Amino acid sequence: MRSAVARLLCVLFAVALPLVGLAGPAQAADEFTWAVQPAGGRDHFVLTAAPGQTLTDFVGVSNFGDKPLTLRVYATDAFLAQDGGFTLLTAEQRPKDVGSWIGFDAETYTIEPGKRADIPFRITVPANATPGDHTGGVVASLRAEATGPGAQRLDVDRRVGARVYLRVDGPALPALAVENFGIAYDNPIGVFGGGETVVRYRIHNTGNVRTSARAVTTVSGLGGWQLGGPKTTAIPELLPGASHDVVQRFDGVFPAGRLTADVKVTGNPPVTARTSATTWAIPWLLVVVVALLIGALGAYVVARVRRRRKQTAAAAAATKTAATTGAATTATTAASAEAEAEADPGRPEATADPTG
Repeated sequence: MRSAVARLLCVLFAVALPLVGLAGPAQAADEFTWAVQPAGGRDHFVLTAAPGQTLTDFVGVSNFGDKPLTLRVYATDAFLAQDGGFTLLTAEQRPKDVGSWIGFDAETYTIEPGKRADIPFRITVPANATPGDHTGGVVASLRAEATGPGAQRLDVDRRVGARVYLRVDGPALPALAVENFGIAYDNPIGVFGGGETVVRYRIHNTGNVRTSARAVTTVSGLGGWQLGGPKTTAIPELLPGASHDVVQRFDGVFPAGRLTADVKVTGNPPVTARTSATTWAIPWLLVVVVALLIGALGAYVVARVRRRRKQTAAAAAATKTAATTGAATTATTAASAEAEAEADPGRPEATADPTG
């Protein structure tokens, strides 16, 4: 149990401490009385070598305390934490990259109070080393006792280090990719005020060199109508193979039907990556109102058509009735005239007077 808790505390210390070159005692935390810095006043080790080449350099370790310090000095590999912070492998993890190429003459060094020791080390680059950037750190650590839960005494590994950036000769291939790109819209009931649009994506350094970047995100509707942004995000320096998650929120986006989110990433060294995604943002209240209006208009048109049909049918029936009545009247008049003629044969037929 004790070893498990101690290992956990070591991991927490390794992740929590950004490993940068410390320039003086003012930069050391209270529990740390030593600092690590590249010789020559440099902030970091920034080196270049060819495959198979061996380099020699010096790391300065300073003791700001009033007692001698015996420190373990070694090298290891670096990676980026989830928050983008520069982090080194824990002491228990074996390096496989530049950390395994760095060697010291001894495992521990004793630094006198108020003194600094410039400790030499060698970087032996393998003949089959891949071109590009290889990142690690040189660490000076002190294993000390700490009090844990229940007053349990634990061994804690306190570490201070300096970054190592080694570029191996060969083609430098900067490249960035936008992955897991997506857009989500919180559709409001009403139209006014709009809703929140959330754009999420991951920027992945797929090249072989360290790359910082700037991402510009926009949200637009049909026809390129810009509804949100542009919003710019500074991407921290990404090591080869590292990635960084981005979340952009846009408030008050009008539900314009089809929404499109675009992101353009511009890196340094010069490299670009771009992608987009779409989602539906239906203005439901407006749709309901329009549907009701269309329904009312349709009902009005149907009623009007029916009314016209009824009027037309009634007019046709009236015309037919009038025609039938007229024909019957004519037939009756003719029959009466024939009957009178038969009754009085000597009666002359009536003739029309041409003079009126």
